[in-house]
Formats: sequence, C-alpha cells, structure tokens
Amino acid sequence: MALAAAHIRLGQKRADAVIRRFTGKLGVSSFGARVATLLAQLRADISFAFVDAMVIAVAYLSALGVISLDGGLQGVWWARVLIALPVIIGIHLVANVAMGAYGHVWEFASISEARRVIAATFWAAAVLFLIVLALGDHELIEGPGNRAVPLSVLVLGSMISLGFLGAVRFRSRLFSFHRGLRLDARDRVLILGTSKRAADLARYTGPYEVDVVGFVSSGPTTKAKRLANLPIVGELEDIASLVTTLNVQQVIVASEGASVLARRLVDLCVDVDVRLRIVPDLDELLTGYDGGPDIRDLEIEDLLLRPSVTTDLDAVESILYGKTVLVTGAGGSIGSEIVNQVLHFMPARVIAMDHDETHLHDNMVKWDEPAGTELVPALCDVRDKKKLKALIAKYQPQVVYHAAAHKHVPILEEWPEEAVKTNVVGTNNLLKVVRSTGIERFVLISTDKTVDPKGVMGASKRMAEMLVQSAANTEIDGCIYSSVRFGNVLGSRGSVVPTFMEQIRAGGPVTITDERMTRYFMTIAEAVQLVLQASALADRGEVFVLDMGQPVRIIDLAHRMIRLGGLVPGRDIEVKTVGARPGEKLVEELAHGPLLSSSHPQINIAQTKVPGPDALKLSVRQLKQMSTTGGRRELTEFLLALANREWPDDETIDLREINEVTQWT
Repeated sequence: MALAAAHIRLGQKRADAVIRRFTGKLGVSSFGARVATLLAQLRADISFAFVDAMVIAVAYLSALGVISLDGGLQGVWWARVLIALPVIIGIHLVANVAMGAYGHVWEFASISEARRVIAATFWAAAVLFLIVLALGDHELIEGPGNRAVPLSVLVLGSMISLGFLGAVRFRSRLFSFHRGLRLDARDRVLILGTSKRAADLARYTGPYEVDVVGFVSSGPTTKAKRLANLPIVGELEDIASLVTTLNVQQVIVASEGASVLARRLVDLCVDVDVRLRIVPDLDELLTGYDGGPDIRDLEIEDLLLRPSVTTDLDAVESILYGKTVLVTGAGGSIGSEIVNQVLHFMPARVIAMDHDETHLHDNMVKWDEPAGTELVPALCDVRDKKKLKALIAKYQPQVVYHAAAHKHVPILEEWPEEAVKTNVVGTNNLLKVVRSTGIERFVLISTDKTVDPKGVMGASKRMAEMLVQSAANTEIDGCIYSSVRFGNVLGSRGSVVPTFMEQIRAGGPVTITDERMTRYFMTIAEAVQLVLQASALADRGEVFVLDMGQPVRIIDLAHRMIRLGGLVPGRDIEVKTVGARPGEKLVEELAHGPLLSSSHPQINIAQTKVPGPDALKLSVRQLKQMSTTGGRRELTEFLLALANREWPDDETIDLREINEVTQWT
C-alpha cells in the first residue's frame, strides 16, 4: 500500500511537470495550458484508480476466503467471483468518480473527503446487491444458489474495500500523530491545558511507556475535577512545585493560545529541571508534510506574540505555476527561503541569483528541485548592469523577487557607499533591465527600518522602495510592482537570536544595546509565506506591511532565551547593556501614519509618497556619483535627507535645497 501511494504521488507530480514544461516550451495558449493541466490530472487520477482496482479485488477475494473458512461455500463460487470481479471493480470505480473521490490532495484531506469515500462505497455496494438479486430472481445463473456472488461476500467485501480505500487516502493523517509522538519511555508527564486537545494527547500516550500524572489548568480550577480519567492537579502558577512534588520530567503545552502560556511557563520553571514541550497550533499541524512531528520541544519562536500565518495557496499558485522566476540574493536567509517556497508551486524555472558563490552553493544542496522545474544558479551582482542585462535577456523571467541587499546596520554606517551601490543603484539597475523584457511582477523585499530612517541601511532601502513605486507610476507594459516591508526574522545570519544563542553557549555575557529597545519578530518561513501572498495581492506599486504581532523588548527576549536553556539570567548568565550602535533606533515602526487594509488580514498597505520621476532619477544619479567620488559623511547626510523628505505628489525639486548639501559634486 505504501508503494502504491508513492506511485500515485510521483505519477501526479511527473504528469504535471511534463505537461507544464511541454506547454511552456511550445508557448501554447492559456486554453491549451488548461487542457494540458486536465490531462495531467487525468493521468494522476488513472494511477489512483488503478490502485483502487487492486485493493477492491483484494478486498472481495479476502471476503470470499474468510467466508469459505467454515466450508459453507462450494468451489464454484471462486470461479463466479473471479468472473464477476471486473464488474465489481468497474461499479466501485464509477461510484468513486460520481462521488468525487478523485482529484484531491489527500495529505490534507478532512471529514468532507471521508464522506465522499463512504458514500461511493455505499452506493457501489447497493448497486451490486440489486444486480445480484435481479440475476437470481430471473434465474439467469445456473448452478447452486442461482447467484453470481454470495450476498455475504458483497457485504463483507464492501466493508473491507471501504477500509482499504480509506487507508490509501488517509494514510498520512491516520499515522501522523503516533509517528510524531516521541516521548521518552517511562517519563512522568504533566499536560498544561484542559481542552479537547489536551485530553486527546493524554489518550494517545497509552501505547507508550509514559506516565501522564495529570493536567494543569491555565486558569483557576478545582483540583477535584478530572479529565480523560486523570486528575487536574493544579493551576499554571503551581507548575514549579508540581514538577518537584510529582517528580515530573516533561511538561507539554496543549492549549489554545500556547504562545502566551509558553512565555509564562518558561518564567515559572526557571529553577526546576524539566523538559518543556508543546503541541503546535492547528494550522501548523495541518500544514505539516506527511504528518511531521506533532509534539516538539519548546523553541524561541513559541515565546513571541505573533499571529499564525494563513496563506491563499491558489492565489500564489496563479502567479507562479509554470512561470520563470528570478530571485536575487538567493544565497541569503530570506532569498533562499523564497526559492525554497517558490519551488513548491512548480514554476517552469527558478533562477537563484547571488554574488556569493559559497552561500549559493550551500543552498543549492538544500533546495529540493521538483520534477519539471529547472533550478538555475546564477553568479551575478546587481551592481554589474551589463552582466545583469545578459542574464535577464537569456532567461526572460516573468516574476522577480528582489531580496539582494546589504542589511547589517553598524557596518553600513561605516561604509555608506556600499549600501548605496547595492541597495539603491543595484535596485535601479535591475528595474531598468527587466522593464523591456515583458516581466509580469516585480517584488522588492524591504524592511521596517525604512520608516523615518535614522541610519544608512534604512535610508538606502527607502530609496529602493521609492524606485519601485516610481516604476509602478510610470509603467506602460503592464508589469505589477510592489514592495513588502517587515521587521526582524528569527534565524537570519547576524540577527539577534543566533547572536544570543552563541553568547549563551559561550557562558555569557549576553549583550543588549538598550533595555528600552523593542523589535518586531517573525520566523523566516512565515515572513516568506506572507511575501508570496502579498505579491499575489499587488496591483500597482503598493508598499505592503506584514502583521508582525506585538513588538518584543530585546531584554525580555534575552532573559527568556537564557531560561529556555535551563539557566537563570544574572546568576548563570550575565546580561550586559552596551549602548545603542550607530544607526539603530530604540523603537522600530512598520509605517509612518495609519495603515490601509488589504484583502488579507495579515497584510496591510502603507501610505507613502515619492518624488517625481525626474527628481528621483537625478537623486539616484547623484548618489551614485557620491558613492564613488564623495566623502562618506556627505553621502550619509544626503542619503538620509532624501529618504526622510516629505515628498508632495507632484514635486519637482532642486536637490541642492535638501539639507543644504553642497559638497557632493
């Protein structure tokens, strides 16, 4: 059955990939592409039907074998059943088609799909029952019983068929929980939560040699209450004493609002030796591939107050399926995750471009290139306009995600010319090159540091946003431009979380810049999901702002990371304040002024203005000149003045008026 399921999955992917590549290369019309897609789906469904036919045959022969064990059936029935078997299989397959039991992504199937399988089996059995009765009543079958198939075989065979058909379709959902439940044998476990999820968790630990000693309520409760035949032993505030008294080795969070509870749990368990684990939210469980782990250790991501990310996969697929996609900065944290997620939507080709061959090589090993999608590594710098032009002309991308950028704030304060050359001039180069190639969408990856920028990094990225908005305002070829702005991502190279982790491993101190400093955080995967969603929502030059949840004080993040490692801040690991670095703000904002809503609840739109195209063109020209011949102080002042300027809608400005900068020529 596992081999059959694998054949179905691979057959569908290969069919889709071959048809898509064929239509892409020959340039067939959208109608032809739809026909090709239907043919690909038909091929996958035929593979599924072939597997169904095999399991139905096995089911009815097994039923006949079981009933024959007592010797109640004569040998003639085996011949009759074998003759009738093609008809039985055909009726079942027709019922499956009629009830819509094909064409689904069964890894994510739910009760609705299960009802289709049950209904198809019921109607097939009913039709078979009527046919056998009709043939017997008219004495069309000679021999014992005057029936083609014993009625008992029909009843038992249909029941076994239902079990087999359901197992084929729901294999990942049936076995995912037990595959993911990796509790150490003989551990004593407390479950934090009193919901149905918590009760189910307690019941599913039965086959394992663990001792669930009870539940802990997240709010006030009466200790006499029981759940799943186990006691509710106390409240969250009692957790530390309960762990010690009951000799508990693990505490598992299994409740709605797990992130809020996890933050408090870490604080309360700081002085006890216990393993903290969590049952993910429902959407994380549903999107896990092949049932992924359903219980995992508590991680730093669980301590951040942020909403769960939802994505309209159909909308994203509509802009990526069968397309040629260029991702700049593919060697970086964000760019590499964009490539990874774009590949899931089966584009015809993905060009992964970066100027760093080591990072590009490392990511090529990690990316999973699906059948039918060509993954092309491209060693190119956005500063090199000539080489960039040749690359674009060769591959003719239809969708561009521009993630290439210099981003480390303190370094760019010392080297502002490098920020200008990559973040401003490089973006301008890319926009100029792609405008003549029939591109459909251009998406700039931006940052919350563009709002009232105080440093070179934020100012240079704000200039990049202006260039993209200006391109949208002057677009004549139908390309849709947009920018996506978000805050810090966990796990990116050089960000605060990996830095803290290294400092904790080294025994401290953990260094923070200011106790008042706050930042927005999101995981890389979540941020990229919303980037792809925003690119599908784009219409004309929007600056999208992702919902990053609540800002987090950096000192609180440091303390919780230390506690998550089983250590005590101030006792085991020193937390040291070293002062803000050049270019840093105490509080980052996601927009200047109120945000507009989009059609997605976690994506908003910032209201921003840009200079006229002539003024912007002149400003970029002067920035480029200053980055090669001017002084760094003058370049920084001019860049910040441009980025912080309140531009009227129809402004044509004399750049010499900005901050009275006169030394840049």
